[in-house]
Amino acid sequence: MSQINLDYTEIHAPVAGKIGRTALSVGNVVTPTSGPLVSIVSQDPMYVVFPVPSRTALELRNKYIPQGGFSAVAVKVRLADGSTYGQAGKLDYADPSVTPGTDTIILRARIPNPLRPGAKPNEPGNRDLVDGGFVTVAVEGVTPVQAMAIPRAAVMQDQQGPFVYVVDGEKKVQQRRLKLGTNQGTLAIVTEGLADGEIVVAEGLQRVRPGIVVNPAPIGAPPAAAAAPSKPQG
Repeated sequence: MSQINLDYTEIHAPVAGKIGRTALSVGNVVTPTSGPLVSIVSQDPMYVVFPVPSRTALELRNKYIPQGGFSAVAVKVRLADGSTYGQAGKLDYADPSVTPGTDTIILRARIPNPLRPGAKPNEPGNRDLVDGGFVTVAVEGVTPVQAMAIPRAAVMQDQQGPFVYVVDGEKKVQQRRLKLGTNQGTLAIVTEGLADGEIVVAEGLQRVRPGIVVNPAPIGAPPAAAAAPSKPQG
């Protein structure tokens, strides 16, 4: 009986990690009302939990299931200082229900969190990811996807949605309705509405209207210089 009681004095953590602060030390008496003795945080790997709109979750599912589902998606994070974390994670969990009031679904990614180069195991701040921290999450396909992109400045919007002006084979301006994907910096991703090789008007939009004839030139190209008058002979 004494040995059984002694065995109950040892508590073994189910995970390996780093413990937080504790107000207890060896020799203190604890009871069921003492509360948690200490918290332990698993440091490698870490789990990133983030919500996505249910519509986005459906689009991800439909897009990547033929390519392997979760295994075809990589999760990258940007730290609080704006830098991109060097390790990529994998989605390993999706909440089976939609969060009421926000129409979002919780996803979880498992991401490596190794020691920083040159850091010691017990050194404070030796890993880039910290439990409870806030990061910006980007979900990317493992296999690159080719997409058509145009300058975002070329895209205009009205009550019917986004559109651009294109130049046809007779150098006439035509209006073209578009379906857009996610913007990438100064570029807009076009999913429907344009064909490869079409000329899109990106400058001088305030002077353009459907049906006029234009002389297209590359963006930023200077106007053709006038020929210098010849000097009189003699």
